Formats: sequence, structure tokens, C-alpha cells
Amino acid sequence: MLRRMYSAMLKCRMMEERVRNGNAVLVCDLAAGHEAIVIGASVDLKPEDTIAASHRNFAAHVALGTPLKYLLKKSGANISNESGASLFSCRCALPGPISSAAFLADPFNLATGLALSHKLEKKTNVVVAFWDEDAAALVASHEALKFAGIHKLPIIYVTRSAGLDDPGLRKHSALEEFSFLAKDYGFPSILVDGKDVVAVWRAAQESIHRARNGSGPTLIECQTEPANFKDPLAHMQHYMTRRGAWDDGWKRQIVDQINAETKQAMRLR
Repeated sequence: MLRRMYSAMLKCRMMEERVRNGNAVLVCDLAAGHEAIVIGASVDLKPEDTIAASHRNFAAHVALGTPLKYLLKKSGANISNESGASLFSCRCALPGPISSAAFLADPFNLATGLALSHKLEKKTNVVVAFWDEDAAALVASHEALKFAGIHKLPIIYVTRSAGLDDPGLRKHSALEEFSFLAKDYGFPSILVDGKDVVAVWRAAQESIHRARNGSGPTLIECQTEPANFKDPLAHMQHYMTRRGAWDDGWKRQIVDQINAETKQAMRLR
């Protein structure tokens, strides 16, 4: 499991470096340092489960195994400026954008509807929804979270919050309301270090287990304080080394595999 998470984060980082060096262009967005949130929260999902996120969330595509040939373009190629949200089935490699304008900025509402269908059909499927903006922009999703809490829907809401360790920022009305959201709507909220993929994974494991057993949703708030930046990749390597799970030869193999996939993807573009 540790190697799976590290490999996925490494792939995100290597793509970021290629884009920064001008060797490739991505048709979706990279959020350097935030890949631990998506990878940690989704790595334990089953094939019948679903990820809901912006279709431009590169880490979500990596988590699902979307081939790089669908995500990379050669430098100088035209890129679509479409924005929207997608439902990603863990069984599918190629997600399709949801066309309804109601979901362009808020995958939480889309995911809540899908979780309701699972509940009505008495399925054990779980939905993990990622909010790609800061927590302060979540006001529009309050009704979805309230509905999920009332009906104990099988969904995990994952969001990131920058700088919420600052007491001054906690006084902001939107952030203060968000911090009490889960409690008011009857389901737990877990605060984790968004740069620590293992911490996110542990919180997600517990939350997914609750959802699958009919106990309802969980909100996972991942803090990503820019003032105390911690590289998730370096942190994970240190974690694995301390537990005897690190191997330099294994990393070189993963780097070679990712480079080979990247070269193949660029030839196909």
C-alpha cells in the first residue's frame, strides 16, 4: 500500500516537472503538494466505488489509472479551456465530463446524488468527493451535506484548507461555518495533515468503512498550510525508510516505468 501511494504521487510530480520544463502540456491541472490528498483518500476504493472531482484534477486521473496519452499534449499544442466536473468510476479509465451547468463548480452536489442512488438501491458502493477549491468556497454545498447527513448517505467529502491553523483566519464567517458543518448535520469531521498521505489514507479507511456499513458520510478536512510547506513525496520517503520499506532500486524501476509511459504517450499525441 505504501508503494502504491508513493508511485502515484511520484507520477504526479514527474508530470509537473515535465510541464514546468516545457517538455509537455497537460490537459488538466496539477496541484503540486496536494497529490497526497487525492491519492490517500482514494487508494483503498473498490472497482464499484466512485470518485467525484473536477475533470481537470490530474491526481484523480492518476488514482484511477487513466493512461497518460489522454492527459498529455506536446508543448505548443492547443488545449481545451473547458471546465466542469466528472464522475470517475474506479472501473473506468476514461471519465466523461458531466454536461449539466449545475455541476460545473460543485462536484459535491453531483456526488451526493449518486450516493443517494446507492442508498436507495441498497448497495455498499461508496462515493469520495473532492472539493478542489479552498474550504471558504464551500457555502454553496451546505444543502448537499445536510441532505447526506439526514439520509446517512455512503459518501466521503474531502476538502483542503490553507492556513486554517491561524486563529485569525478562523474568525472568517465562511470558515467558521464550515468548521461546524459536519457536527451540525450529524456526521463526523476529521482534520488531517494534507501533506501526509498516510494520515489521509488512515482517515479515509475509517470513513469508507463507516459509509459501507450504513453509518453515513464523513467530512475529511486536509490542511495544507503554505507557511509550513512539507513536500508529501519527501515525507513519504522518510516514512517508508524508517519502517524498512524503502528501496532505491525499486524507485528507479518506477521512474523508468513512468518515463516509458510518458514517451509512449507523447508519440501517440
